Amino acid sequence: MSRFLLLVLMCFPLAAKQLDKVTIALEHPANGNMVHLDNAGLLAVSGFSQFDRWLSLVNLADYQVQPIVIPANAQYFSQASLVDHHKANTSFAAGRAFPVHQALVFLTLDGISVYNAERMQSEPLLVSPSIYRVLDKNRLRSGDFVLQLGSDQADFLLPDFNQSHLFRQQPDGSFLQYSLNIGAQVTSWRDSPSYEPRRHFIVDVDLDGRLDLAFIAGGKFQVFYQLADGGFNTEPVTQNWPVSLSTEQEADQRNDAGRSYTGQNIDSLRDIIDIDGDGVADLVVNREQLADALERNNSFRVHFGLRTATGLHFNAEPDTRITTDTSPIDVVIADFNADGRKDFYIPSTHFGVGTIVRVLLRGSANLDIDFYLLNEQRQYSSKADFKQNATIDVSISNLRYDMPLFELADLDGSGQLSLIVGEGGDELKFYGPEPGRLFSRRPERVKLDLPRDARKVLVADLTGNGKDDLVLPFDAQDAEQTRNQLLLLLNPK
Repeated sequence: MSRFLLLVLMCFPLAAKQLDKVTIALEHPANGNMVHLDNAGLLAVSGFSQFDRWLSLVNLADYQVQPIVIPANAQYFSQASLVDHHKANTSFAAGRAFPVHQALVFLTLDGISVYNAERMQSEPLLVSPSIYRVLDKNRLRSGDFVLQLGSDQADFLLPDFNQSHLFRQQPDGSFLQYSLNIGAQVTSWRDSPSYEPRRHFIVDVDLDGRLDLAFIAGGKFQVFYQLADGGFNTEPVTQNWPVSLSTEQEADQRNDAGRSYTGQNIDSLRDIIDIDGDGVADLVVNREQLADALERNNSFRVHFGLRTATGLHFNAEPDTRITTDTSPIDVVIADFNADGRKDFYIPSTHFGVGTIVRVLLRGSANLDIDFYLLNEQRQYSSKADFKQNATIDVSISNLRYDMPLFELADLDGSGQLSLIVGEGGDELKFYGPEPGRLFSRRPERVKLDLPRDARKVLVADLTGNGKDDLVLPFDAQDAEQTRNQLLLLLNPK
């Protein structure tokens, strides 16, 4: 085991509850990504420098830290529920269901590898080409290549240039491959073209109880249906939903293509998710209305799903919408107040001349966070139900901006979320849920050192008690007393 530091010395009062503080020292900066292996009780933490990359595995039972040897050809990492393929190849499980365990997995240049904790090494799991054919030797990021398509075992989706390769895990630990006819998205306005995978959406389109895969290509909904035996059609079926989306050409708003920014709209699919809690998937379409290259308004247009004899259907016009006059930095869709309906929070800023001047003079920019709640009539208000402000620190000389800590967490296990805001780099403010309004007016305040850049903060139930905890990662540019550490704020069991 590597050197580690464990301090369970301090408890913070929080609305008649306590948060335990645990500090863990790493042998590298925690500036990559964190992946929580909840069933295994582990936390994977990646980090990088200009010349190296690292991965550590933290045991959440005793906080021991295990350095992991990263496969030389690894591009991304994640977690997956896998059939124990070692036991599946023996007589151990003959005639019985094979055991399933949660494991650390890597997307490599050659396919998928899995970390064997007993042997303390990674081993090939399946072989496949992908769009990731040139290695980034300096970074290891978490990736969205593990799917759950209706079984206890994880499946894998590896995007390639002309196809996406779906691998469905079988009960014996083997995999069946389906090469879906959907190509990568190409951007060629630069001298050197770039390729990126098309985002996938998991949704039961034909309402047969099986999850299908949907993509957007050419402004159309392309669906690969799951079959009764768990297989997938490899050719997409274009849906005739009357919901308008922009094509790749329409979304390419560049003056060198002969189009002006002024008066243009870009409609893109934000998500397919059950918004109103009726068990039917709904569409969230993001409309960008451009005034010029900097100024743009955004609206989020919700089309509620309808059950028909042939499956899902949607009306052409949105059933409700949220409109902002800022540029969203992120959009989070979740149930904030445990009423069974999905709400929005949208951190955003104005990318206008005033913001540029403020950055030049003060080294900071305002961040507006707006909360919108879906009411019983399935409508969002025209104005935000709750507003909060924060500050983005900008360093022009270092070409860097640091996001403030701003998170939502279920701190008491009720399903109602609390708002957690960092202030000044040395204080956390906790706004608990309050009847009649989303969050309390007056926060509980806790003094402690915060990460310079809070974009990588993780909210997760680390102890399995149904309450969210916080992981604050510190990197090599943080203050010396917190450098290269994890700070865990835990809800006691």
